[in-house]
Amino acid sequence: MIVKEREFDYIIVGAGSAGCVLAARLTEDPDCQVLLLEAGGRDRSLMMSIPAGVYKVYHDPRFNWNYESEPQPELGGRRIPVPRGRTLGGSSSINSMVYLRGHPADYDAWAAQGLTEWSFGHCLAYFRRSETSDRGASLYRGGDGPLHVQRGRLQSPIFDAFEEASATAGHRLVEDLNGPDAVGIGRLDSTKVGGRRCSAAVAYLRPAATRRNLVVATGALVHRVIIEGQRATGVEYSLGGDVHTLQARREVVLCGGSINSPQLLMLSGIGPADHLRSLGIKPLLDQPYVGANLQDHLDLGMSFRCTEPVSHAWMGSPYGKLRVGLEWMIRQSGPAASNIWEIGGFARAMADSDLPTVHYHVAPMKIDSRPDGSFGLSHGFALHLSQLRQRSTGRLTLQSASPKHAPRIDFRFFSHSRDIVEMREGVKVTREIAMQAPLKRLGTLEVAPGVSARSDAEIDDALRASVNTEFHPSCTCKMGVGEDAVVDPQLKVRGIDGLRVVDASVMPHVVGANLNATVIMIAEKASDMMHGRPALEPVRVGAQPDGLVREILNLRAA
Repeated sequence: MIVKEREFDYIIVGAGSAGCVLAARLTEDPDCQVLLLEAGGRDRSLMMSIPAGVYKVYHDPRFNWNYESEPQPELGGRRIPVPRGRTLGGSSSINSMVYLRGHPADYDAWAAQGLTEWSFGHCLAYFRRSETSDRGASLYRGGDGPLHVQRGRLQSPIFDAFEEASATAGHRLVEDLNGPDAVGIGRLDSTKVGGRRCSAAVAYLRPAATRRNLVVATGALVHRVIIEGQRATGVEYSLGGDVHTLQARREVVLCGGSINSPQLLMLSGIGPADHLRSLGIKPLLDQPYVGANLQDHLDLGMSFRCTEPVSHAWMGSPYGKLRVGLEWMIRQSGPAASNIWEIGGFARAMADSDLPTVHYHVAPMKIDSRPDGSFGLSHGFALHLSQLRQRSTGRLTLQSASPKHAPRIDFRFFSHSRDIVEMREGVKVTREIAMQAPLKRLGTLEVAPGVSARSDAEIDDALRASVNTEFHPSCTCKMGVGEDAVVDPQLKVRGIDGLRVVDASVMPHVVGANLNATVIMIAEKASDMMHGRPALEPVRVGAQPDGLVREILNLRAA
C-alpha cells in the first residue's frame, strides 16, 4: 500500500515478532501515530495457519529471505541456510512455534553485566504479560496476554517411550519447562490457539489493525535511516518501484532481526568506518561492533528407525494426508493442529558444567529427505540436538551498498574447540537415552549420524558434515554498558538520538532456548520504555546461584 501520510511519531522497520508487539502496544495511546514497514507481504497462507504445515511454509520463498552463510571452514566449506521470516509476523509466522524462555541464569547473567533491569525477575514480568498459557496463570505463567501458548497434546507411543527412556537414563521429567525447573525432559509448549498458529501478527497486529493511528505498509523495503546531525529523523524506502522518504517525530525503531537490523545500520552509515568506506558508504558514526558478536544454536538432526509401527508415519500416505487435512479443516484438531515437535527439553552433557548444555526437540516420525528437496515419513522418530551456548562468535558485514543484496553472514562455527566437544558429548547422551528399554522395545535403531560414527573422531567428522543452525541468529547489535555495546539498556543506539533497535540482535549473549518468546518479551519491555511508563515490578523468584551466572560469564569471556 502507498503511505499517504509523510510524518509519524514512530516508524517501525520490520513487522516480525518485535515489530508487531511494538505496533500494537504503542498505538494503545490514540495520540501516538505509528507506521509499520514490512518488506514482505501479508501473512496469507493456509499452511501458515496449520501448525503441521510448518515445513511447507518454511520452504516457501514468498515468506522467507532465504539467506545463507559464508562458507564455513570448520564445516568443510559448507554454506549454512539461514531462513528468516519475510512477512507480517516475521519468523513467528514460519517457525516451528516452540515456546521456550531459556534458563533463568541466562538473564541474570545479562544483569550481572550491568543490565540491572534485565534480570530474570524483571524479564519474567514481561513474559507473563505477553502470554495466555493454557496451563493457567501462576508465578511463572501469564493468564491474559495476547500470545496464546499451549502445552503439547499429541498422543504418541514414541513420546511416551522417549520420556520413560530419558528418566531411565537419569534425566528429570519436568511438567513445565518454562516453570521453576528449567532442566529436564517434558512436553513442549507452542504458540497456538484454536488449532491454529498464533504468530506475533495473529496475537498482536490483527487486533490492532483497525486502529486509526496505525498504518501498516507491506512490500516496503527500507534503504536507510535518515540521519541529520546525530539524530535519526526518518527513513528512505522503496515501494512499487518508487523511492520515498518519511519523517519520524520521535523515533525510528529497527525491528528487522539479527540479520537485517545491523545491515540497515551499516547502510545508514553506522558501523565499522573502514568497512563502510570500502563500499562507498559515508560513515556517520564509527561503530565497529555493529554486526559483531553473531551467535546461534548449532543443531544436529538425528534420525532413528523403529521396527514397531507406532509412529505417526501414516500421516505421509495419501490417505493419511486426506484424513489429517479433513480433521483440521472441519474441527481444527488432530495431528495437523500439532507442530509435531512436542517433546523435548534440556540436558547436561558436560561433566564440568552445572548448566544444561544441549537441547532436544523430538517428532514422532522419521523424516526422510529426498533429492528433490521434498520429504517422506517412515516409522521411527526425528530428533534435533542443539548446543545451547556456543563460544564461537561470528560477524555480519555488507556485501554491497544496496539494500537488495544480502549481507555476508559468517558464523565461524566450531572456531572455538569447546563447541564441537559439547556437541559430541550431546550425541553420546542422546544415544544413552535411545539405548534404554522403553525405546528398545520399539525396535529403535539409529540411522543418522549412524553406527559408523562411534569414535570421537568419527562423531566429529559427522558433525562437521551435518550440523546446521537452529535458525536463531542473535546478538549482532549487542545491548550493554561497555564500549562493545551497540545499544544501551534502553535499547537506544549509542551515539545517535531518536534510534532504537528492538529484536534478537540486542541480546548480549544468546539465551539457551528458542528465541521467539524472548524477542516478544524484549519488545513488551521496550514498549513501556517508549511510552515513558515505569517498568513492571520484577517477579520475586530469587536470583540464580552465583556459580551458574559465573559459568555463563566465563564462557563468554573464553
